[in-house]
This record gives sequence, structure tokens and C-alpha cells, in this order.
Amino acid sequence: MPDTLLERLRARDLVLPDYAGGGLINVAATMLDILGARNESDPLPLRDLSVALREGVRQVLVVLADGLGLGQLRALCASGDVPFLASLLDRAGRNDGAQLIEARTIFPSTTAAAITTLNTARTPQEHGNIAYFVWLEEFAAVTQMLRWGPGVTRRGSFFDNQTIDPRDYVKVPSVHRRLRERGAMSYVVEPEIFRKEAMTRMHAAEANYAGYFLPSTMGVQVRELLETRPWGERPAYLYAYWSGIDATAHIYGPSSSACATEAALFDLDLSRALADRPAGDTLVLLTADHGHATTNPDKLIDLVGDEELRGMLRNPIAGEPRCAFLHTDAPAKVRAHLERRYPGAFFLFDRDEAIEAGLFGRGDAEVARRRIGEVCAMLTDDRAASIVRVDGQTFRHRGSHGGMTHDEMDIPILAWRV
Repeated sequence: MPDTLLERLRARDLVLPDYAGGGLINVAATMLDILGARNESDPLPLRDLSVALREGVRQVLVVLADGLGLGQLRALCASGDVPFLASLLDRAGRNDGAQLIEARTIFPSTTAAAITTLNTARTPQEHGNIAYFVWLEEFAAVTQMLRWGPGVTRRGSFFDNQTIDPRDYVKVPSVHRRLRERGAMSYVVEPEIFRKEAMTRMHAAEANYAGYFLPSTMGVQVRELLETRPWGERPAYLYAYWSGIDATAHIYGPSSSACATEAALFDLDLSRALADRPAGDTLVLLTADHGHATTNPDKLIDLVGDEELRGMLRNPIAGEPRCAFLHTDAPAKVRAHLERRYPGAFFLFDRDEAIEAGLFGRGDAEVARRRIGEVCAMLTDDRAASIVRVDGQTFRHRGSHGGMTHDEMDIPILAWRV
């Protein structure tokens, strides 16, 4: 009997997502649970979160540092680049009012899927924002899912057409709507340019938007909200997002001095917002949507330029540079071609076996089956693949994600009270 997909993944030391109490989705479930809005259909709260950190909480602040994987965080603390976060890790190690949970992100390990999971407390299979690039039958195009626009261009959204309502494409309700229905308030602290983006309009429309124009003012917005408490006596959820670590890791690499400098700025901003606040009734959960694998742009595999492969596909390539989705009516031929032309490069698996194994989550798989190619081609070493040319350009990143290595999947959940 052939090995199951899960056995094959474990044999390669690849990391499975955790949707059952030790993953990113359980951060959202914990917030709902603490603020009295969780129901039986929701995932479990974090199984290892200290009871002492939960008791008496009236506000939950989730800080998402895009791209700050667990291994990157440990390295940055060891190098002295993030002294505030290092002090929290030290406190966690001494059980001094802080805790580090070594967690897993969703699969694929990518921002579009992860942020939607945080905004909905639902797995990628349920909410449908499965990857950065997804073939959408609704628009007959490979779509960049953060802005819901054509994947082959940098700008534009399908929702620029005023006759198309983004809410019509929402598969599951947002946590913000559910909090509001329970009498709680929620606030999203993100760059001002995201205020009218598709992701915000689809999955955070019910939140109060506290936009910031410069990264340095993310912490200013967070501190002001905590000090003024515009929600009064009601429970409140605050979500704050920092993008720069991910951007520098892509361009310069996750171990680069540029990435360390960006992380130091994040650390300073967070320190100014929270370091001098005594333990109070706000629980802070600092986490990440994914980490990064270090990738060599000189070893990029040009799938988008592989005309023989393209002739076997029903739709253009989608997915992630570390995990391509290949929509095909001839999966055996596609697998044989990839194994012959790129020997040993890809870990190949079928869409249906991945769904059956629970890699994309739980629930009705109808949408997922349409959006994930019949063949998934994942990279596990220092390579990425070119899958979409955007405005004719090829991404040549030194840091990539979307796959299942420890560097991509392992994330921190750092908890303390302010």
C-alpha cells in the first residue's frame, strides 16, 4: 500500500498545519472565547495558553508581524536586534507574566489565507482565500487575492466596478460582525492605504478602522486606543498589522541586515506603545502569518515559461512560488513532465488527497476544489518557482513562503498582559 500524504510529508520533515489548538486559527478562536463571542462551530481556543493570562481580560490585542517566523524571531532576539521582544521571551522562559507558544500557521503558509483566517476564525478551505494567486471561475482569471484583482497586473480590483459588491463573494462571516452582534467592539490598525482594499471591505467591514500613514505610527495608534478606550465598558478586540518584515525578507532575505533593521523598527515601535504599561486587563497576542524560507533567485524554476507544461493545463498556473496549483485534466501527464524536466525538485501531491488529509482545513470543500489545481507542486529546498508574471516581470525573491518547511510554517504566539 502506498504511503499516505501525511506519512510522506512527515518523512520529509515537513510541517503540518495545526487547526486543533496550536495554530494561527486558534488565536482568533481564543479572542472570541475570551470576549464571549465563540460558539460551538468555532475552532478550539489555544490549548496551551496560561489560565492566568486569560483571567480578567476585557480587551484582546492581536499584533500580526507579517513574515516574522519563529526561527527568525529567535535569531533576532539572539543577535540583539529586538531587545523588547527578547525581554518578553526571557520573561516567558522564567514564567514571569509572559508565555511563548510555538505554533503553526495555516496551509499554504501565506498572507492572504492567514489574514482571512484571523478575520473569520475559519480555515482556508472554508473561507476560500486559499493562496496569494488563485484561479477564480467567477472572473475567469488568476486573481491576486489581497486586492481581488487580475494577478498579471500590479493594480486594479474587480471591485473597482461599482456594480460588483465584494460582500457577494464572502463565504463566511467575519469575527468583527460576530463581536458587534455580541455587544463588543473591534478595531483594525492597518496602513491607511488598506482601508478600501478588497480584503478590508470583505472581511473587516464591521470593524472600526484606525489607519496609519507611516509604520512608525502603528504603535501610536495602538497606545492611543488603549489609553482612551473609546469602547467604554464593552469588551474590545484590537488587531494591529506590520508589513515591513515580510517585504524586506522577500527582497533581501530573512537573515539579511535589511530584515533585521526592519524588525528593530518594529520592536522599537511596539516598545514605545506597550513596554511601560503594567499588567492590566488587556491580553496581547503577538504572532505571525508565516515565516520565510531562504531562496536563491539564481535557482528560480520558470514554470510560467514552461510551454510544454502550459499545454497540459486547463487554466494558468496559480498558488504560491513555493507551492504551485496546476489545474489540469491530465494530472498523470503533468506529474510525469515535472518529474522528468525538474528531477527531484518538487514534492508533488494531488488536490483531493490534500483535502482529505485536512491540509487546507475543514468543512465543505466545494470552493476549495475549484480553486486548488488537481496537482500541487511544492518546493522544499532553497528554490522557488515563477508562476505568474506581474506586469511582465518575474519575482526573484531571496525569501519565500507558501510551503511546509519549518522556516515557513513555525510561528510564535507571544502572550503577555498590559
